[in-house]
This record gives sequence, C-alpha cells and structure tokens, in this order.
Amino acid sequence: MTLGDSPRAQRKSGSIGLTGVAVFSLPVLLFQAVELAWRSYLPAFLTQTVGMTLALVGALMLGVRVLDALADVVLGWVSDMVPTRFGRRAPWMVVGAVLVPLGALLLFLSPPGAGLGRVIGASLLLHMGYSFIVTPHGGWGLELSDDTGERTRIMGAKVWFGVIGAIGMLALIGLLEGRFGFDIRALAMVLGTVIAAAAPVTVLAVVAMFREPGPAAAARPRGSPLALARDMMGDPDLRRILVLYLLCGTADAATAGTFLFLVGPVLGLTGQAALFMLIQPVMTLFMLPIWAKVADRIGRRRVLGLGFGWQALVMPLALTVPSGNAVLFGLFLALRGLTCGVDYMLLRAMVADVAERGGARRAELGAELGAGRGPRSSASYYALSSVTLKLALGLGGGLGLWLIGAAGFQAGGRPDAAAALAVRLAFVLPSVMAGLGGLALLRGARFSPARSLLRRGAPAAS
Repeated sequence: MTLGDSPRAQRKSGSIGLTGVAVFSLPVLLFQAVELAWRSYLPAFLTQTVGMTLALVGALMLGVRVLDALADVVLGWVSDMVPTRFGRRAPWMVVGAVLVPLGALLLFLSPPGAGLGRVIGASLLLHMGYSFIVTPHGGWGLELSDDTGERTRIMGAKVWFGVIGAIGMLALIGLLEGRFGFDIRALAMVLGTVIAAAAPVTVLAVVAMFREPGPAAAARPRGSPLALARDMMGDPDLRRILVLYLLCGTADAATAGTFLFLVGPVLGLTGQAALFMLIQPVMTLFMLPIWAKVADRIGRRRVLGLGFGWQALVMPLALTVPSGNAVLFGLFLALRGLTCGVDYMLLRAMVADVAERGGARRAELGAELGAGRGPRSSASYYALSSVTLKLALGLGGGLGLWLIGAAGFQAGGRPDAAAALAVRLAFVLPSVMAGLGGLALLRGARFSPARSLLRRGAPAAS
C-alpha cells in the first residue's frame, strides 16, 4: 500500500461517523475566526483605529508568530509525553479555552491610542491560548484513524468546517458592514466577541464527546522537545512537506493582509470586502470534496501539483482588474477559489502518515531496547507543521505590509499609481512564487522508494 499517495487505501480501522467528525472539527471554526481576524482585519484595525504604523503592525504580526511557533514545539512535546488523569490532549485545550477569550477581548476592543504594551500583551495571550488548543487538537486528530484514506477524509472535513466558519463570519461581517454601516472598529469588536465565545463552546464539545486513553496507557516524558524535533526532522519527506507549508502560509498571509487595502483604496470597492471574501470559501465548500475524491484516485502529489500550478496561473489576473469593476474582481476570486484549501487538506493528511510511520519506527526501536512502545508523538508532528505554518504566516503578513508601506501607501488615504501597483504586486507575487516553488519541489524531488509519502509505490508502515 502506498503511503501518502495511495489510491483507495484499504481500511485498517472503522470509519468515524459524520456526527463524530463534525463535533471533532468544531474547534476549526474557532481557528478560522482567529486567522480571519488576525490576518485580514487586525492590520486595518490597528492602523486606522488604534493609530499604529504599517511597519509596526508588520513587526507585531511576525514577532508574535515567532514566539507562538516556539511555544508550539513545547506544547506538542508536553501533549505527547505528559500524562494526566484526564488524558494527554484535553487538559491543555481547556487551558486554551480560558486564555483565548481574554486575549481576544483585550486586543480587538483596544481603544484609539491604546498603548503598545496592551496590544503586544493581548496578542501574545490570544496566540498562546490558540496554541494550547490547536496543537493538542491537531495531534489528537492525527490519531483518529490508522488508514490513509480515512485521514484524507478527516483532514478534508476539518478544512471543510473551517470553510463553513469563514462563510458564517464573512456573511455576518458583510451584513454588518453593508446593511448597518459598521466601520473597522465596530467590526473588530464583533470579531473579538465571537472568538471569545467560540473558544469554550467548541473545546468543551470535543472534550465531552471524545475520550482518550487513561494515564496507564501513556509513557513518562523521555528526552526533550528539541531532541524529539531533531529526530523527526531526520525524515526527508517531512522536511519537504514543511517546505510546502512554508510556501502556502507565506502566500496566504501576504494575500490576506493586503486584501482590504486592495479592495477599498485601490479598487474603490469600499464596503464590499466581506462579500468578496465570501466567494472563495463558497467555492472551497463545493470543490474540496471533489478534490478529496480525485486525490484518492490519482494520488496526493498530482493534486497538490495541480493546486500550486493553478494559483501561479490565476493570481496574475488580479493585476488586470480595473478599478471599480466588481464583476471582474468577483470572477477572478471565483477562479482562484477552485483549488483553495486543497493544499492544507493534503499536507495535513501527509503529516498524519509521517506521524504513524515515525511512531512505528520508534516503537520498533523501543522494543529492541526493552523500553516499551510509548505514546505516539502525533502532537509533536502537528506542532512542527504548525510552527512552519505560523512562521510563514508571520513572514507573509509582515512582508506584504512592509512592501506597500515602503512604496508610500498610507492607510486610510487614496493611493497614487505607484502605491496602488505596490498593493497589487504584494497581493499577487507571493502566491505566484509559492505556486512555482511548490511545482518545482513536487517535480524535482527525489523520494526514497522505501519511505516516500509523495510517490506512488512506497509501502506504508503499519
């Protein structure tokens, strides 16, 4: 059986029912709300309402992501190795459900002229709580099934529910923005309140429905987080997957961080940003199940290549949309949305494959040394992918804002021709470069036949 690129892999465990997948995916609604607010609305809120500069906001977005990413490594190790009477995942998620509301309310309800200390502190609190939820939840999700086909289904469901969350949030924002005239400050208050309410509700739903093995099934901590990370990074397939994560995250963050500036000041479509943002999630909602079936038939590597190639081909069309033309801009977003979400769905499923294989290898080594099987390190594997993605999101978000700031763009004003072009380029070029880079990696890599996740014919570890 091919690991990571196998069509119609034979099931080794029973499928999780639709209700179970839906409940387990509920925290993804929270994750989507945090990412939407942080990447798309926070830059405009901090510059136009709080009074921060674009350069300072870019530095904040990168710096918080770096610290958040470092925390993920530790939290992944703790979630894997430290047993409690309530399980290895659930207790840390509950802690996060307390921290997220505090950070969200402090950050998104910041008044004009709020001190830098409050903004930084609230941002760190929000993202620490976010990490306490997303890393254990991600590791837990990688262990829900031992079957490669089922993993694609589970990870596809998580992305799909994230899309549902995005659609709900954007529909609400579009209504408030278009019908009731909410400005960026009022929208930020709504986002902060929704995030604060969603954290405890979604986490408690998962904890109430799913049960983990008791502490007797877990092992005592062995080694350190960095030692475990070094061991995992020895897998060349994992390194390739992380590079693909890096490309996706950088492009997505740059696009999201410049979207509001493109729609309003550059294209002159003020008050319609949320409605335009709805187009891509709606496309993803319908297309993602189709892509999951296609990947099951022709393999993940080929579908990933299609996704990267399509983004590189379509994104330059944004440079040609004339100012004030809502129809053409909407058509562009619909075209781009045909493959949105495919990359994250497949990359997460591949990380699950790597985690299973790495766990099997360490179990064999432990048996040889008389150390016992020990727990799977799924949360640590998920943490590595999360670290890479968060660093990429911070880099991409900061890069986009720095580029338009360096070109003379001023938040709240009407840009001149040079600044308008800089916004368009900051929106387009990262996705084009990521698409070409992903294609080059997928086409040019030499995968070991005995260990590959991305090449047909590699045997799966069991």
